[in-house]
Amino acid sequence: MLIARNASGELIPAYQASKQKGKTIGEYYCPACKGRLVLKKGDVMIAHFAHHQQSDCAVFSEGETLPHLMGKQMLLEKFRREGVAVTLECWLPELQQRPDLLLVLENGKKIAVEYQCSPISPADLRARTQGYQRFGYEVWWICGTHYQPGGIKITQSICQFLNHSDALGNWICILGTAANEIAIHHHLKLSSDDRFHFMKIAIPVDDLKVVALESLYAKGCLPGYKDLLLPSAGKIVDRKHMQAKDINLLRYRTDPEHRKFLLAVYLDRKDLYHLPAFLFELPCRTLGIRTPAYIWRYYLLKDFSNPETAKLLTKKHLLEWLSTCIRTNRIRTRVAMEANMELLWEPLLQFMMRLVEDGHAAAIGREAWVLLSEPLNRNETDQHSCLS
Repeated sequence: MLIARNASGELIPAYQASKQKGKTIGEYYCPACKGRLVLKKGDVMIAHFAHHQQSDCAVFSEGETLPHLMGKQMLLEKFRREGVAVTLECWLPELQQRPDLLLVLENGKKIAVEYQCSPISPADLRARTQGYQRFGYEVWWICGTHYQPGGIKITQSICQFLNHSDALGNWICILGTAANEIAIHHHLKLSSDDRFHFMKIAIPVDDLKVVALESLYAKGCLPGYKDLLLPSAGKIVDRKHMQAKDINLLRYRTDPEHRKFLLAVYLDRKDLYHLPAFLFELPCRTLGIRTPAYIWRYYLLKDFSNPETAKLLTKKHLLEWLSTCIRTNRIRTRVAMEANMELLWEPLLQFMMRLVEDGHAAAIGREAWVLLSEPLNRNETDQHSCLS
């Protein structure tokens, strides 16, 4: 830990604590369990306090890596230089949680800043985030370089930290202590080989002000950085599809998800080879939804394109449908719906816009549609099959 209480009960940062010739000057105690601490202050590791090996402190029980200690110290000094009220490793008894940093802005807004370097499960991440929000704290998750997308294949650990906004698409915030910069990886997408494609902007830590970070986490935009705009914005992008030979191989898939899909196609008296081509547009998997896109697209059209039950489709209807599919294991996702709904909503929105482009649906406002045809009906004269 980076702070401790001295014999007078005052909170003392480790870098201000005194140590001479291997001997600690004064006594220091854990802010949580009140146990005696050891000051570790040398030429290699950043100055910090540690419990004795026999300690069973539940609050400060995590062993912290050098990048994590350096990152917290770096952010602490940055916020202090900006004149922001910041507390390091503040114990919040009502939450039974300890954010790395606690900010209190001039408008009274309280922000828990978590610098995450080590692995964390989706359940723990969701529980900690909801704990902060339940008591009126905003939370900024800033990840260490262990979580930067790079050219690696998609992983659950990265997906759970993704945010989404109209300005930045899918994005994640990375603090690199070695480079002393904060990098925003934005407009993340999946390629056909399940690798991340993205744009990136790296900003020196001191140049990215608190007001910009507040805008980033509250609105999903970074005012003043025009180079975040996609260079291809407004241009027509050629659509790519699965090849016919790959669609043919779907018949031989034996995993439960594809068996269920193929059975649904058979029971609906449809022909896999003559399904609409837009079902098989690439990429077939998205950041939020793990189930291949041609499967959930088929289910969506199957459930909503019945002319006898035709109705206005809204964002609420589609998200309720998705929630039901997730609950019944019809569709698999990479993130929890309550944790990152926008990441799951984006592919649904893109598909509805695609239906509008092809004349199968009409948009009523920004988040409502009416289906004008039955895209799965291969008898329509203007229907293009996946083998066309």
